[in-house]
Amino acid sequence: MKETLSNANFPRDSEGRVYHLGIRHGEVANRILTVGDHARAKAIARWLDTEDEAGAPVFVNHSHRGFLTITGRYKGIPVTIMAIGMGNCMMDFFVRETRAVTTGTLAIIRFGSCGSLSANAPAGTVVVPRGGYCIRKNLEYFVKEENRLSKGPVEPYLISGVFDADKEISQILVQELETAMAPITGKHGVGGVVANGLNADGCSFYSSQGRKDPAFWDDNENVIQQSMEAHPDTVSLEMETSMLFHLAECAREPNPIRAAGCMQVFADRVSNGFIHPDTVAILEPTVGKSVLETLIKVQVDNEMSAEGTVWEKKK
Repeated sequence: MKETLSNANFPRDSEGRVYHLGIRHGEVANRILTVGDHARAKAIARWLDTEDEAGAPVFVNHSHRGFLTITGRYKGIPVTIMAIGMGNCMMDFFVRETRAVTTGTLAIIRFGSCGSLSANAPAGTVVVPRGGYCIRKNLEYFVKEENRLSKGPVEPYLISGVFDADKEISQILVQELETAMAPITGKHGVGGVVANGLNADGCSFYSSQGRKDPAFWDDNENVIQQSMEAHPDTVSLEMETSMLFHLAECAREPNPIRAAGCMQVFADRVSNGFIHPDTVAILEPTVGKSVLETLIKVQVDNEMSAEGTVWEKKK
């Protein structure tokens, strides 16, 4: 740590940069596309306006905690692309710290990869969920019985109710994806768009997603079945999107968060298939551009002024 920080409750440095993302006010736009992979973020950023078109250079920031922020304009509209890594905690850092350095409504779309729990969504399909829920390993179950706080029976996994995605953003996203993917659907392993199902968000890639690991005590043989019984229209399974929906629902006025998500199906958990790299190479840029097209069509209330920001036109 090189900077002197203030406020242990919500750390910032002397320039107002939040601790994990390393950004401050004016470096993140109201419309945000978030991914896990840095390479994916950089690839999508190639669609952004050039410096001559935007009137300002594209802003790029690598934080000491592994977050990549790229802010510029797409067809004249300020947008941010942010790579956050994997998992619930990284999504929590991203949403809370982004909210702390912005004002007005945030429109966030998560573009990721997922596993499929539906025969209707094989590898190469793109899923746009109407909402999501969380599967969490109940650590109390795995505590030695004599050390437990609970006196009664304890389940190894907790399954939540549904957190809704933003309906309007999701509808625009489906339309953009279906239009953009129409020429490639059915070719090179690319599937169609599967919308209106649910996304399951595990706290782990392994235990809470039902993967068997003989090296650990997980008691997860029934967790997927239990999840499907609770939510029969589950389509996808990953680790971030439902957490985004949850945090968006928890955001307080006057600065709400509107969230949606789309995921490429990489792992078909029904047939045990996996996407081919050639399919990803074709599908990924199509989906990334569709997300950008969606974001610029979203109405954002109380959008931040460009004055003093990294997207302010310098010429």
